[in-house]
Amino acid sequence: MKRYLITLFALLVVLTGCERFDADDHKFGNVVYLNVSQTSPVQLATFSNNRATYDCTLQAALTYPADGDVQVSLEVDPSLVGTYNARYGTQWPMLDAKYYTLSSETATIPAGRTTSDVVTLQLKELMGEGDEQTGALPLDETYLVPVRISGASMEILGGSDVAYYVVKRSSAITVAAQLGAGNWINFPTLDKYGANSQAWNGLTAITYEALIYIDQFANSIVNASGNTSTVNISSVMGVEQYLLLRIGDTNFERQQLQFDGSGGGSNFGKFPSSDATKCLSTGRWYHVACTYDQTTQTVRIYVDGKIQSEETGVGIAIPSKKNQINLAMRALYNLWDSASEADKPQYETDDTGYNKLGDAYQFFIGKSYDDYRPLNGKIAEARVWSVARTPEQIWENMYEITDPESDPTLLGYWKFNEGAGNTVKDYSMYGNDGVAEIDIVWPTGIEIPKINETEE
Repeated sequence: MKRYLITLFALLVVLTGCERFDADDHKFGNVVYLNVSQTSPVQLATFSNNRATYDCTLQAALTYPADGDVQVSLEVDPSLVGTYNARYGTQWPMLDAKYYTLSSETATIPAGRTTSDVVTLQLKELMGEGDEQTGALPLDETYLVPVRISGASMEILGGSDVAYYVVKRSSAITVAAQLGAGNWINFPTLDKYGANSQAWNGLTAITYEALIYIDQFANSIVNASGNTSTVNISSVMGVEQYLLLRIGDTNFERQQLQFDGSGGGSNFGKFPSSDATKCLSTGRWYHVACTYDQTTQTVRIYVDGKIQSEETGVGIAIPSKKNQINLAMRALYNLWDSASEADKPQYETDDTGYNKLGDAYQFFIGKSYDDYRPLNGKIAEARVWSVARTPEQIWENMYEITDPESDPTLLGYWKFNEGAGNTVKDYSMYGNDGVAEIDIVWPTGIEIPKINETEE
């Protein structure tokens, strides 16, 4: 009930703007709490094993502005570890004090405001010292750091006065990007003919891979005009109506992976058929992949490193230059458009018609055709290859590619490990960095388990 009141008061603050707040304006007494604990007292602080420090920020907050300054005292309270473990059925120890520091033990909420300045709980010395990492925080062990309001010149809201930081230095992947409605990844250098894009054309085989986490399989979305549009597809990566890995389709299972090979370089159509037993779920990480090889006429879909669907004898029957795969087709069209009439034939392909279809038909991550087929989830470790990776290669390399710049068949490798900003680095030798359409959200508390290390 108290958290409901916090949300209600916050809404009132937005609606009333900078008006004066008198006592008669409020039915309920003002209270102070920790902003990070407004919805949950548990704060995940999971970070990669190459982080020397990790900052957790918090603020003291009020339900509505006060007439005078509100003074708040903060402390790390090891006595609350037992309370946490009893509540959640865990046995996690308190983090050693050498690994953390609180930037301030006091916070002031100025008159007329609802939040204090930011206070930082910094996790430090995480990698230890020297090449041997002497004194480093142990890998894959979980610790607690409870931070609480120990006193205030205002009534304290019980239940939202403590933040339990669950600390883990993980050997797993701990950074991923949040994509969704209105946001996807573009690749500007793939649209221009040059060293970046040449390797993406003239292919006879392909592999797409990514780690994905679906937050929701939305069935509708409000478009830019304010109207509700039906959503049948969650886009992973690829080129619309050509070679595209997605989830769902019209008259297809909404939560099933589909590899659309409708383009002139594949011609195997939409694969596989609808099958409710192959649906994905929300709220968990999957490694998904698809491969197609003109030479063997084989198409496959993988889930968590294992073949989910397979068909042979499909697609291009007689490979030729005319029916090669061109994923950077816009770059090829730009070359064709600028060539002399005598040179045009050498650049022609069966897919030149796509030049007339506009911006929808190019390689994206998290988008296909228009804004209303979003991924609605998180993504990491996205890759494109110019070969059909074998089942052994898919299984063994789901979470990392070593020495990526030395493999010419690795066309694109986006780890999504930046943790900030809107540019996603391409770790392959071709350097096709991705650019987000709008600001990327980088969620905290990410930890992607490596199932190929725990399953036989």
